Amino acid sequence: MGDYNNDGFEDLYITYFGHNRLYRNNGNGTFTDVTAQVGLSNTATRFGSGCTFVDYNRDGWLDLFVSNYADVDLATLPTPSLQRPNCNFEGVAVNCGPSGLPLPTHALYRNNGDGTFTDVSKESGVAALRGSYGLTACAFDADEDGWPDIFVACDTTPSLLLMNNHDGTFREEALLRGLALSDNGQEMAGMGVGIGDYDCDGRLDIVRTHYMNQATGLYHNMGKGEFEDVTARAGLMHERRFVSWGTGIFDLDNDGNPDILLVTGQVYPELEPVLPKYPRRGPRIVFRNQGNGTFTELDDSTEPALASRHVSRGCAFGDFDNDGDLDIVIMNQNEPPSLLRNDAPPGNHWIKIRLHGTKSNRSALGARVVVRDGARTQVQEVMSQSSYVSSNDPRLHFGLGSTASVDIEVRWPLGLTEVHRNVAVNQLITLFEGQSEMKAEKLIPASGAGGASRN
Repeated sequence: MGDYNNDGFEDLYITYFGHNRLYRNNGNGTFTDVTAQVGLSNTATRFGSGCTFVDYNRDGWLDLFVSNYADVDLATLPTPSLQRPNCNFEGVAVNCGPSGLPLPTHALYRNNGDGTFTDVSKESGVAALRGSYGLTACAFDADEDGWPDIFVACDTTPSLLLMNNHDGTFREEALLRGLALSDNGQEMAGMGVGIGDYDCDGRLDIVRTHYMNQATGLYHNMGKGEFEDVTARAGLMHERRFVSWGTGIFDLDNDGNPDILLVTGQVYPELEPVLPKYPRRGPRIVFRNQGNGTFTELDDSTEPALASRHVSRGCAFGDFDNDGDLDIVIMNQNEPPSLLRNDAPPGNHWIKIRLHGTKSNRSALGARVVVRDGARTQVQEVMSQSSYVSSNDPRLHFGLGSTASVDIEVRWPLGLTEVHRNVAVNQLITLFEGQSEMKAEKLIPASGAGGASRN
C-alpha cells in the first residue's frame, strides 16, 4: 500500500501467481487496474509474494520492489511422491518444494514521476539476486544512514538484506550483518517479518517467523545495521510447534514495552491424519515483553481469541475501533478473516502519529519517528509492507505506560528533521512535512469498544 502518484489517496499493489496488479485509488471508494498503462505488466508467469513501495532514490516518488517465490510452471511441477526428497515430509507425500524448484528473479521498478514506472532490476543489482525463495519484503533504514534498505524473508534459503548504495543500486549483506541465517549458521524457512524497537534503545529490530521445528527468530539491532540473533536469550526458543506466518512487534498492552504476536497454520494438510503432532490449524501466539530484553509466552487458556485454531497467513495491526489500543485482523485460508479486538489496561497511556509528506512522498513511507518519555526511547518507521504480505494501520502507535507527555522527533524521508516537545498523550497527532503546527485530536471510540467480546 502506498500513494504512488502523490494524489493523496493510498493505492494498492497486489501480488499473484501469474501476473501482479496495481490498483489506483480513484478517491471515491473505487479502484482502477492501471498495471498496463503504468508500465508494470509482464508477459512472464511469476509467483509473486512480497512487495513494498519504497522511495529508494529519495526523489519524492514511491518506487516498487517485488520479491518472487519460485519460477514454476504448473504443467511441469513435480507431484507429491515418497521417491522424491523434496516432495515428502517425514514419510508423508506432500506438495513439492520449495527446495528443488527453480529460483526466482526479484524486481525493482523506478517511479518516473509521471504516473509510470521503469524496470530497473538489472541496473540496480536486484535481478542478480537469484539464490533465495522470497516471501515478505520490508523497506526500512536498517543502518540509520537516511536511505531506505530492503529486507526479504526467504523460505529454506538465506534471507536478503539489500543495503542502499545511495546511487540507485543495492548490495546484498544479510550474511555479513547477521540476518541471513540462524545463529548456528542454518538456513531458515523465513515467512513473515516484524520491524520494531522491542528493547526501546532507539534502533529498529527484526522478528522473523519460520517453519515448524524452527523457533521464531529475534534479531537485535546493535547499531549501524549490525544484528545479533537473540532468539534464545529473549526466551523465544522453546516455541517451535507450528508453521508461523504474520507477525509484528507492537505494544499490545500499552505498557511501553513492545510485544510480539504471530499467527500460525500448516502448509501440508496431509500431515495431521498421519502425524497428529503437526495439526493443520494453529493458535495465535503472543510473547509479552517483560521490559528486560526477554519475553514470556502468554497462556492462551484464558484468551479464547488466541486459542482459537485456524489456518492463518497474513495479519495486520491497527486500532479499528479507535479506543487507543491495537487490534488485529487475520487472514485465514478457506474461511472468513478473524478480527481480534484488543482491550488494553485502561490505565496505560498511548499516542498515535499520522504523517503526511509534502516534498517527500505523500504516504511518508520511510519517515522515522522517535518518541521519548524520560529515559525511554521508542522508534518506528512508516512502512508499506510487513507481517506476512500485509499492510498495517499507517497511524504509528506507541504504548507509554504511565507517561503523561512525550517529545516527538520526525525524520522525514528526504531528510528534514522536526521536533515537537511536551506533547500530551492519549490522542492522535497529525503532522505535515515542513509545517511547525500539528493537529491534535481525541479519538472517538466506535460503538461497543471497550467491552469484553472478541471474534
